[in-house]
Amino acid sequence: MFRPAPCLALAILLLTACVETLDVSHSIAPSRPASEKSAERVGVLCSEDLLAGSVQAAIFKVEFGEPLCAASVRSVEASFRAAERSPAMPFVGQYGRVIGFDLQSSALTIEHGEAGAIRATCALTVTVQRYGKDLRRVGARAVSGYAQVEHKGEPEALVREAVEAAIQQIADDAQTLLLAGTDGPRQREAAPEP
Repeated sequence: MFRPAPCLALAILLLTACVETLDVSHSIAPSRPASEKSAERVGVLCSEDLLAGSVQAAIFKVEFGEPLCAASVRSVEASFRAAERSPAMPFVGQYGRVIGFDLQSSALTIEHGEAGAIRATCALTVTVQRYGKDLRRVGARAVSGYAQVEHKGEPEALVREAVEAAIQQIADDAQTLLLAGTDGPRQREAAPEP
């Protein structure tokens, strides 16, 4: 009779453990509208690493790539007159500028807190790259999202909340960074009607 070695038995058990994949919101956008936008039309790129982005802790896995890309595109839309997501590097002169997003790091942890609470922590760092009309890189800066959520709720909800809060922070920080780095003519946004 075959009896697997203890290490092999543990490996088999870990491989057969169920991993629950959680969805996060695809509608995250910058929190505050900009009063002025650059008048430029820009292309937006999300790297393959960013689109494949995922984090896992315990039995929970979150594939956040597409929601993070969508939030990043909305940050550009909030900063420029027109923004269009491009599947590949556009040709020279297609846009007044190109903004690229690349995933630098990601982490997720789940811990037991005090009095039976659970703590979920998510940290994401994204590089925002700016290219001129000639597609030469003119700058790159990192923006980070960090969120820690702790309460006695369902672990799935905590993990989802932590990842979404980190993405929200990246959307806000990317918008701030892009608005600060725009040059050239600006257009004023109409104030919303009361």
